[in-house]
Amino acid sequence: MKGRESLSRAEAIVIIVIAVAAVAGAAYVIRQSQFHSGAPKASQVSSSTTTSSGPLTLSDTESLNSSWIISLGPLNSSKVIVVVYDPECPYCSLELNATLPFLYYVSENTSQARVIFLGLPIHEYSVQMLEILYEVYHLYGPVAFVKLLDANYAYYTRNIELYLNHETDQLVIPTNYTLIYMADALGYNVTQQESEAWYPAVEGVANLLLSHNISAAPALLAFNGAGAPVYYEVGLEQPLYIEGNLTERLGLQVPGLG
Repeated sequence: MKGRESLSRAEAIVIIVIAVAAVAGAAYVIRQSQFHSGAPKASQVSSSTTTSSGPLTLSDTESLNSSWIISLGPLNSSKVIVVVYDPECPYCSLELNATLPFLYYVSENTSQARVIFLGLPIHEYSVQMLEILYEVYHLYGPVAFVKLLDANYAYYTRNIELYLNHETDQLVIPTNYTLIYMADALGYNVTQQESEAWYPAVEGVANLLLSHNISAAPALLAFNGAGAPVYYEVGLEQPLYIEGNLTERLGLQVPGLG
């Protein structure tokens, strides 16, 4: 994982406004009546599955089918960071492009915390992209998942910068085909057809998030043992602010932070 320079908050807001305006049909808040795009699937989200049941807790997350949870770090850790993300979301791209190295460090590299990724499909190709990420995770492991998601967000962030700097006339967004190409370049052999088996996981996780009034990405929740989250952030925020808060609230040991 490589470090990156963080955008200033003002620069990030400008980029986001342009990016969202350029992506036709993009929505910051998910349409609760229908999150699926692309080829029809066996099941669809119904309004009855999104009835609010209060704030999301760690036990709610861990009540999911275990194969639906993408997890990094020690499974028995009392310190858990839940990341709500969309691989096609420009907000997620800018935030996680900068913070993924931090999340990797505290989970896989130092085993200080567990990081759980919950996908929230908002954009046109999000469902298919989340299916591919599940396939990579289950075939090649958590490090492969992080590498592919990292490559995806680096690609998207770079395209936003090119568009903002008028070096390209159109904002190029990642799609499921882009993700398959990136996976292949990293040595992960996946196909969209095989990945479609993970649609129930995408649907199930999305229904859980919506039932707890989480309908926007990115979102971060941190838990330090049982009880309410000790940190909860929704929307784009400065990476150093997020990393500093997570380090303080969870008592992490991170060089340069604390």
